[in-house]
Amino acid sequence: MTPKDRIERRLVPRLIVTLSTVDAHRRLLARLRRARGGRGTVDLYVAFDDPYSAVATLGLAARTAGRPADVRVHPVVARGIPGDPAAEAKRSYAVTDARRLAARDGLTFTRTTTVTPAAAAFLARWTAAAPDGAARLAFAADAMRRLWCEDVEPTPDAYADLHAAHLGPPPAAAPEALPAESVMRRRGLYDTPIAVVHGQWFFAHERLPQIEHRLDELGWRATA
Repeated sequence: MTPKDRIERRLVPRLIVTLSTVDAHRRLLARLRRARGGRGTVDLYVAFDDPYSAVATLGLAARTAGRPADVRVHPVVARGIPGDPAAEAKRSYAVTDARRLAARDGLTFTRTTTVTPAAAAFLARWTAAAPDGAARLAFAADAMRRLWCEDVEPTPDAYADLHAAHLGPPPAAAPEALPAESVMRRRGLYDTPIAVVHGQWFFAHERLPQIEHRLDELGWRATA
């Protein structure tokens, strides 16, 4: 037996036990929360210039409808690895790849060009200024749909009606600092979209069915 085999034989069972213990603790907390009438939560970190975030936001809005669970949208503007020389190539690829992922949910992304973070920043700040809740999610989802499915350029005038419909008049001044950016930096998360389901992290655009399954496991199933 090699040293590597001995290490794996010693550590892997311990890791399995540790992960099982953590999961059992999360299930217990979820059970206690349900017993008190609490709802499940999905914390979703997104950027409006990111087409993958549109896939995640629209997908989770649909998948949590009818469940006793809430999607809490946390918008960011700054994301990615600072100084990444491949950033623009990645952004261009994401537009094409997100179109494929969206099609699996019956969505058609018509935008074929990238959106700059600066152009979409007002949407993030409007969302961050809104009270957390269903209206905030509805605005974010409809704004993502207008931007990526309807190819409407991101300008305040073109999206003010969505804000008015869900949240009232757009704020005269929205916060420059976005709390979600600090949270992502503190946790070592460099890109969107990230979903957190009661302590478990997912790359949301790639793991929508798994997020749905996790909510089922924790007891927040869709009601008839």
